[in-house]
Amino acid sequence: MEETPGKERGKVREQRARCQAHAPDAAEWAVHTDLAACYRLAVNFRMTDLVYAHISARVPGPEPHFLINAYGLLFDEITASRRVNVTLGGKIVADPTGLGINPVG
Repeated sequence: MEETPGKERGKVREQRARCQAHAPDAAEWAVHTDLAACYRLAVNFRMTDLVYAHISARVPGPEPHFLINAYGLLFDEITASRRVNVTLGGKIVADPTGLGINPVG
């Protein structure tokens, strides 16, 4: 069953609200930028031809959250602001792209 455009817009609004509620602090933003730099290095050294590959990092703080790439983005499209924050169980905490993740990889 296909989703209607209205439902899709509602999902995007909900996702934006979650992202705004979870604005990264300075320590978390440093992890975002370091992880984006890792992706740039992978591109530079031509290590991007792996199937369903990703590089992840743990977010500093008491909660076990991780940063992972958004589903469907190529390594050279990943930036510090286009990272998805997920729990250890794979629940999305913040996804500024709205693309979700590949829960298997």
